[in-house]
Amino acid sequence: MSGQGYESLRPGSCVALVAPASPFKTDTYEKGVQILRNAGYEVVPGKNIFKKQSYLAGTDLDRLQDLTEAVMDPKIEAIICIRGGYGSGRLLPQIPFSSFRRNPKIFIGHSDITFLHFGLMSKAGWTTFHGPNLTGMSEAPQRAESVLKVLSGEASYEWRFDREQIVRPGSVKGRVLGGNLSCFVHLLGTPYIPDMSGALLLIEDSGEALYRLDRMMNHLKLAGILPLLGAILLGEFTACAENDDVCRMVMDHVTEYDFPVVQGLPFGHGSRNEVIPFGAPFVLDTDERMLRILEAPVAR
Repeated sequence: MSGQGYESLRPGSCVALVAPASPFKTDTYEKGVQILRNAGYEVVPGKNIFKKQSYLAGTDLDRLQDLTEAVMDPKIEAIICIRGGYGSGRLLPQIPFSSFRRNPKIFIGHSDITFLHFGLMSKAGWTTFHGPNLTGMSEAPQRAESVLKVLSGEASYEWRFDREQIVRPGSVKGRVLGGNLSCFVHLLGTPYIPDMSGALLLIEDSGEALYRLDRMMNHLKLAGILPLLGAILLGEFTACAENDDVCRMVMDHVTEYDFPVVQGLPFGHGSRNEVIPFGAPFVLDTDERMLRILEAPVAR
């Protein structure tokens, strides 16, 4: 998989909205739409986004159709997922990845959208963008700002951190991959995991007890993922456990390796949740206390 460059959006550019997972609240949806319109973009909602089938935003075919049409429509320049929840993984076997490979788009979402990040990276070669879903944009101004900077090509993709955030020091270059830990673990053993050699694995989660996070980290070790990594980047573990306890648990599983580990980065289900490109090359340097992109994926 190799990343590709995208052109930044201009006033009037078309942004598609898709709902590949769970249904969403209309009020947060409308607020998110208004944010995009206020920024000058033309919003193109999927035809099926308001459908519901139990805990899914319509049937698999409904959700797949909206995603596929957004990717194949030449006037669409970016795709933002409306909400996570559950359901994205059900689409993977039906996605026409060979067609998607020829039509890369800026693709933004998080949480359950992790399934699509990995599918689009491994099967279509896309660089994707882990960041707020549309409904999340309307809940915190800084989330919306992070998304709009990506679309306009103004994002710096550089994060500085405090010394206290360094769990284990080191300097390394590699592609940032990852997302929601629960979703990532459920992709192990499937054809949708790219080569993880040297990856800077970013993981976050929400509402998981410490023992469940422990079980998932143990799964990564048993599946042979941890020995491959170049670093672990810990995002926010919202409503999970005390941060220090999460760090100790993670370090318990990676003691035998020597890659750097940093924690408390602004990615996940918290209010910060900044956008970071997956598949793009980054450098992590704990001496400089910085995570910085090496090749910007969106041209200004």
